[in-house]
Amino acid sequence: MAPKFNFMDLSTDLKTLIIEHVNRPTDLRNVCLACKQLHEIAVRSLYHEVTLDVGSSNDTRLGAFLSPKNIGLQHVRKLDLYLADVLDKCNQQQQANFAIRMILELLPENILEKFSWHPWSPFSGDNLVLLYKKQKRMKWLEGIALDKEVIEDVKKIPDFERIFENVKKLGLYPDSREVLDYCHLLVKNSKNVEKITLHASFEENDSPIPNRELNDSSTEPGLITSTMFSHMRPFDKCTPMALKEITLQKINLRYAANTYCKLIDFRSVKSIRVFACAGADALLAELSKSTKLPEKLETLEFKHDDNHENDGLGALDGFMCLVSGIKTLTIDLSYAKSLPAAAGIVRHGKTLKSLNVHASRIPDDCDDELVYDYASFSQLCKDCPLLEQVSVAFPQVSVIRSKQDSFINFENCLGNLPNLVTLNITTWPNNNPSSTKLPRKIYEHLLQGLAQQGFERSSTHAAEQKRSSKLAIIAWGSSDKVYDREDSQNQIIFVKGKQVDPLGNEQFTARQHWSRFLAATARPRGKSSARAHACKRARIMSSQYPPPPGSEEPHYTPIYPAPSPQPAHELLAAGQPQQPRLQPYPQDIYPKVEDVLQLQQQANHALGAGQRQQLGTPTGQPAGAGLSPLSMHDAPMLNHTQDSGGPKTNRLRKACDSCSIRKCDESGPPCKACAALDIPCTFERPSRRRGPPNRHAEAIKKKRRIEGEIDPAQPHAASSPTNAAHALAQLAAPPRPKPTAESICSLPIMNSLIDDFFTYIHPLCPFPHEPSFREAWNNREDCGNDSFLALLASMVAALVASFPRKPRLHLKHQTRDFFPNHLALVDRCREICAQARGPGYLDKPSLNVYDACTSYFLGLVGGYTFRWRQLRLYLGECLTILRSLGLHKAKDQGYTYLGQLPEATGSFGPKFEGSRDVPLDYITEQIGRRVFYTLFVGVRNLQQLGASFGELTLLPSTPTEQLPPLPLEVDDACIFPHEILPQPADVVSEVTGFNLNVRIYNSYAALSTSEMAYGIDELYDWDQQQRMLDQVLQRCKEVLANIPSVLQVQNKPQDGGFPQRRQPYYPPMPEYAGMRDPNLNSLGNPDLLEARRAMQYEIQKANIYGSHLSTRSYLVEKYFALLDKSNNARTQHALQSSPSAPFTGLDRLVASSTIEAEELEKRMSEEREHVVKDLLVVLGSIDMVNMEPNGDSFTQKIRSIASTLLEIPKERKGSVALQHQDYLYKFLDILSKLERVKPEGSDLSAGSVDEEAELRAWADIRDYQLKFQAQGGVYGFN
Repeated sequence: MAPKFNFMDLSTDLKTLIIEHVNRPTDLRNVCLACKQLHEIAVRSLYHEVTLDVGSSNDTRLGAFLSPKNIGLQHVRKLDLYLADVLDKCNQQQQANFAIRMILELLPENILEKFSWHPWSPFSGDNLVLLYKKQKRMKWLEGIALDKEVIEDVKKIPDFERIFENVKKLGLYPDSREVLDYCHLLVKNSKNVEKITLHASFEENDSPIPNRELNDSSTEPGLITSTMFSHMRPFDKCTPMALKEITLQKINLRYAANTYCKLIDFRSVKSIRVFACAGADALLAELSKSTKLPEKLETLEFKHDDNHENDGLGALDGFMCLVSGIKTLTIDLSYAKSLPAAAGIVRHGKTLKSLNVHASRIPDDCDDELVYDYASFSQLCKDCPLLEQVSVAFPQVSVIRSKQDSFINFENCLGNLPNLVTLNITTWPNNNPSSTKLPRKIYEHLLQGLAQQGFERSSTHAAEQKRSSKLAIIAWGSSDKVYDREDSQNQIIFVKGKQVDPLGNEQFTARQHWSRFLAATARPRGKSSARAHACKRARIMSSQYPPPPGSEEPHYTPIYPAPSPQPAHELLAAGQPQQPRLQPYPQDIYPKVEDVLQLQQQANHALGAGQRQQLGTPTGQPAGAGLSPLSMHDAPMLNHTQDSGGPKTNRLRKACDSCSIRKCDESGPPCKACAALDIPCTFERPSRRRGPPNRHAEAIKKKRRIEGEIDPAQPHAASSPTNAAHALAQLAAPPRPKPTAESICSLPIMNSLIDDFFTYIHPLCPFPHEPSFREAWNNREDCGNDSFLALLASMVAALVASFPRKPRLHLKHQTRDFFPNHLALVDRCREICAQARGPGYLDKPSLNVYDACTSYFLGLVGGYTFRWRQLRLYLGECLTILRSLGLHKAKDQGYTYLGQLPEATGSFGPKFEGSRDVPLDYITEQIGRRVFYTLFVGVRNLQQLGASFGELTLLPSTPTEQLPPLPLEVDDACIFPHEILPQPADVVSEVTGFNLNVRIYNSYAALSTSEMAYGIDELYDWDQQQRMLDQVLQRCKEVLANIPSVLQVQNKPQDGGFPQRRQPYYPPMPEYAGMRDPNLNSLGNPDLLEARRAMQYEIQKANIYGSHLSTRSYLVEKYFALLDKSNNARTQHALQSSPSAPFTGLDRLVASSTIEAEELEKRMSEEREHVVKDLLVVLGSIDMVNMEPNGDSFTQKIRSIASTLLEIPKERKGSVALQHQDYLYKFLDILSKLERVKPEGSDLSAGSVDEEAELRAWADIRDYQLKFQAQGGVYGFN
């Protein structure tokens, strides 16, 4: 028989590995006291991290700690010091300084890796110098307030450079100019730093520095960056620091974001933490750029007080959709109107392990915490299977009622998380319908029932999936969400335990672990990263382990007495095991109100007679009389007996079934009558609903009866109000009918939306063919033609997304519950479109050009609602459909070239009838060309704005593969399937303005070709590139040379105004609907048709001139960018390093000309001034009503032009630009407001607020237009 080994027989290495898993200091101390060998092993872990309170009478004990005989002293690596909390604080600081000096003197040299002083009070400068002299292997240094200047003394330390050789982490806590200088010393000399924590606290200084001096401005860096990082100036040319972790707290990032992106290479950062930083959205916007996007990000923690526009939330959603690979995500938002989008979180589903998301409309108010809808939470759980820790808000649930379906649905979603270990539900369960709070012990006991059901449900899900449940902790309430919060609510934690019944069966049970009030125990004004991380661990658990129970204080207080001889079914058996069941849960899991009252009486009885007297409850009264935890009318009461023996009668909410037909004494259950007759006293009779009837439920029932799905004589399954929800679910159980246009909105509203589309959107996207579409709509093709219904839904979605306030006028008299804002209507249209198209729609033989139109409109909706993935997907799909139909070719669109395939496959020439794919009529041909060139314009516009979508690349025209011809400039009424009638001579077609816009973007085709060959902004032959830029600019300007007069913007004021302004601007309210839209009531009236056409011309003006200005500005700025590159080139050989053979093929694109470099630079500078003038004319001339249908496309163009003109050096700005810089700033700010208004619509509860904000923004731009005209426009400044 092999000998048995005990623990001490193991080798020292094995015992060391085992003891390393002991975390509790008290346990390590006990191990040290076991024997000498274990003492030598455990002392290393026990002394590795030491935390001391100094400045009290306990400082006298430090002598024993610092004794040379203490073998653990040499193992100290981290030392955290706090000021002791004492009543007498006189001379405490001096006493603490003396104690710290004694510690530093007696500690062995060069052993510390971290020394942290946590209080905000100044640290002794002499002690700091001593620390740096004796400890030169530290990995963590702090920049904190000191009681005197020591920078020069530190520099005089021998081997000064050795202090910073091993430094990997810096904690910078500036609160004065002196601390800033000290922080600069640390940053400058720490060459190998990998982590920086920057926490500014200037507002707590006795002489605070003004914010305008402290923070960066639009023109120069502020005191913080210019001082701490002065050795890296100029910032534009510095080598950024390669950090792995960065923490920013209370830093104003509005203008400093760009500076920090120059100082730090965020592409290599693995952890980003931003806490309470104003303008944090600017940092996220900078990091969203492709050149600065973090590539290795694993941890993102973001605490932010958002503004009314929710810029922080919008920037966070955009950043989350761009970055990838996050493992730990913590988000805490205040003043938020909605939670972060689930789409951005699930992007990290393959890596995300910890998710903590909290958002509230009111800061520090847990009752106002926002909750995800079921679809979003379900998506999070399905797409993030690696989650181990989840902390979110759940729907409300009552501890004295059965669970609501919304709460159960959230619990079911957790079944998709096989690795979930910790669940933190931050919303507290309530005790509705009672208005009185329960005693804490009873509330904790009921919470334990909720937690136990959570463990059982998790085990059931795991058993169904043939795995084991890992869920071990369920916490209620919210602890520290980020480390600087000290106002957290208490948190009650339950861990999963096991209990064995008398038969030996094991079952899970929830055991309360520890609860505390963080606000009562948190240290004030803590700042170091050690305490930061300790508090961050407290988000889910208040501590890593509970305090050991003392001998005089048991860990679990016995508040429930031994069971009395009462019937077992009247008690809530908290300790008895229950078999795990799948939903629905048994009704007795949550005790009824009468059971709760009985528990309360038991708890009050446990308090003792003396305590009841202190609470004001006479000993002769029942235990519940003094506390009154619940209103007496909330539920049926039990018949309790007073101490004096007299019965007490309680009033019931309703009589029992037997007593309902006669007078009831209401003393039960059971009531006296039922007891005397020896009959069951039941309450199964259904209660009648009070108040008005439920019209929604009645409408569903009526619809089912009409369709013959429900027999009116059939009894309903809902026999009580409890089953009403199940009855409604059964009514909705049959499959939904096939969607039609009425699935979106009523027919009158749909007619108005179609009219709006062809008035406002069709001039910009001239498809589909209006006459044939209206004919199909009159025939109600939407009822049987899925492709038509999908097209109709996408058209309405595009209209609402680009022109949201116009459809709102039609919905004014509708029930707004279905569409509280425009995004709700957009989502409804997208849903109907997806249902109509169905699966495999690209494989259908009926695929046609209108499917491409549908895909384009869906992509446009994605762009206007900031869903970039949807934009890329559907625009690429649109281009694919056009190519598959051959509509991208210049000729023979309906044929497929089969090349040299054998004749057996049908290859008899390029136009053989067997190679024809689809019959091509004139309507399909023209609509295909319009869709193609709309895509062409969109791609070029995205490229001008700096986007790069490789899947949307449109190759330039070549002699063999030419682009299709431009669409014919005729209106839709002139186009028939087999003929095209000429356009009336006195009417300018809307396609004319469309083609002008296309010619603008096609004017620099030569430049696009060269950039496709050599790369964007690459310098290969500067002389040839100068000529090319000059020629394409001239071609662009020539496009508008012969523009029709109805599409011209008049640039000379007449009578103090602009002649094309035909009507004043009216706010988009219902009472002004007729003034704004006199052309939509009857399209058959010639006068109204003329008014409609005039409005379409105005809309096209905004689009044409916006495109023209942005293209000219784009070419001018490209010239100056290449000019700077040319000037910075060192040798002419560097300019001509590219081979000349490829360039020879581009000679045909550039006409031979001779132009001096100085003359061209002067011409380009003049062109910039012309762009300024034209920009001001356009902004001051075009009505806001006509800007709005262009959507974000117009605002992005104008914003990019103004931004470019404002960012150029002063020496390059012309006189007009300098004179009008103030107006440009104001226009830019207003256009930014317009861009930010639309994302606000994502909040379904703030529609009126968003609308008012948008109205104010439009009114602002109107005021500046009038002011600009009153001062003479451009010509008033010359």
